[in-house]
Amino acid sequence: MYVPAVLSEGKMLYRDIWWQYTPLSVYLNAYLFRLFGENLNVLYWAGSLSALASALLLYAAGMRLSSWLAGWTTAAIVIIQAFNPYIFCFPLPYSFAAVYGCLAACLFVLFALLAARSDKWIWTFGAASTAALALLDKLEFGAACYATLLVLIAARCIQQHSWKRIGRDLLAILPGAAVCGLVAYWMISIRGVEFITQENIISWPTTYYMKTYGKMWLAATGFAINGPALGQAALRTALVAAVFAEICMVLRRARSERRAIFTLTLVVVAVACVIGVWRPQAETLFRSIFLPQDMVLYVVIAALAACWYFWEERTETALAAALLLTFSALLAFRILLGMNVSDYPIYYNGPVILGFLLLAPSLLPRSARSPRAAVQRQFLICSVCLTAAVLHISVFPKRKDLVPLTTSRGTIRVSKLMAERYRLAIAFMKEKAARGEAVLSLPEDTSLYFLSGTYCPTRVFMFVPGLLVPGKMTDELIAEIERAPVRYLIWSNRTFWEMGAPNFGTDFDRPLGDYLRAHYRFVRPLAPPPMGEWDAGIYERRPDSELPDKIAANH
Repeated sequence: MYVPAVLSEGKMLYRDIWWQYTPLSVYLNAYLFRLFGENLNVLYWAGSLSALASALLLYAAGMRLSSWLAGWTTAAIVIIQAFNPYIFCFPLPYSFAAVYGCLAACLFVLFALLAARSDKWIWTFGAASTAALALLDKLEFGAACYATLLVLIAARCIQQHSWKRIGRDLLAILPGAAVCGLVAYWMISIRGVEFITQENIISWPTTYYMKTYGKMWLAATGFAINGPALGQAALRTALVAAVFAEICMVLRRARSERRAIFTLTLVVVAVACVIGVWRPQAETLFRSIFLPQDMVLYVVIAALAACWYFWEERTETALAAALLLTFSALLAFRILLGMNVSDYPIYYNGPVILGFLLLAPSLLPRSARSPRAAVQRQFLICSVCLTAAVLHISVFPKRKDLVPLTTSRGTIRVSKLMAERYRLAIAFMKEKAARGEAVLSLPEDTSLYFLSGTYCPTRVFMFVPGLLVPGKMTDELIAEIERAPVRYLIWSNRTFWEMGAPNFGTDFDRPLGDYLRAHYRFVRPLAPPPMGEWDAGIYERRPDSELPDKIAANH
């Protein structure tokens, strides 16, 4: 929320304010702020409409693959997981780049499926343009789109035995690629390649962040390729296979497949209700069976099989299936062994779920080959997956102490203690800004700048493990603090245990922490006891006579 607000007032991205992704999402939100005003409601609408559009696009993709039921179920799961009271949501997410990336991915899926079944140039152009938008929004979304686009072009060349086809398709890619090239040129022109790739886009393979924390970050999101992780995946798969085999046995022995499917669905829903009411701790086991944690791994294997099948058959249907599964695997590789309908995976799992729902029914025994029988088998798979998603969201801890935090820039619901402390912090920042005194929020509460209508006095506005590169970048930041000059710090109790470096200034960013402790002194806590989930202390710059460099100069 803070970065688009600053951009809407004339600042330049990267040069004036740090940003960790490519620029599309923040400039889009900046334009929305200019159009509708700098208010949280603008973001709520943008995120909510993106969730709805993503769901509709996946439903349309399911229809293109002759399965409205799989498309509808995928859309329902996307909507269910998009709206929750945590930062991994769509209305007010941890990053709108992920939200818009999800939307671009769903649009790309639809365009790619249309291109697979039609020779019309417009569908390839649409897919290529969407890939360009995805790349300008967040690198991994764009990379998955462009890789799948190359698969599409190569497959159509094989299918039609025509080199002219490749020429036409490459021309369709050219406009979007040219726009990406121009944006890349602008980014590099600011302060060079190293400034962008090493001091801004932290997911670039050679950054300090990726070298220091990348392996832990990828493992935390589900991309852990090692013996223990694969062993656990094998055990989970064995459990899924055992339950699936039991379902297959019931269907084979049933006199009426329709009645058996209806009964099995009711049993699964009933078990979910029992778990939701009396045994919520069993939800993880239920979800691991009916909405498998290793779903992305299964889709990767299916993608390889689908590509081989296309090589043998070379039909439009085979190509469409291969494209969907290939794109799903490329997009969601980070959650390879960590599929979920909450947290980080929600921005990547839509196409994966659609592919899984299309594939799984084909593994059930077929007592009849009629279209109605196929729909019944798909109904069973879709029902149990949807039930698992609903159960997972329903057992989320319910916060009963949420109260509205109302500011001049909108309202957000937070815990009572956090609302009280944020009001005090916002009032403090407004008061000091009115006096011309700069306040720096540490390490991560950047929403304070937006909600108070003030500005971060430095280019870098948040401090998480690996973001601030030791050496030149740290020295430049300290020089900015001196030039501002920063009079006060609001230093919160935010920790980063998930990164293995919990405490700012000691476990990471130690040089900056040493500087701040030497140049600032603790004045008072932001709020009186009791301590809450979010607390902070007020620090004030020491008088010149107490600063280490001044004392050394005097001696």
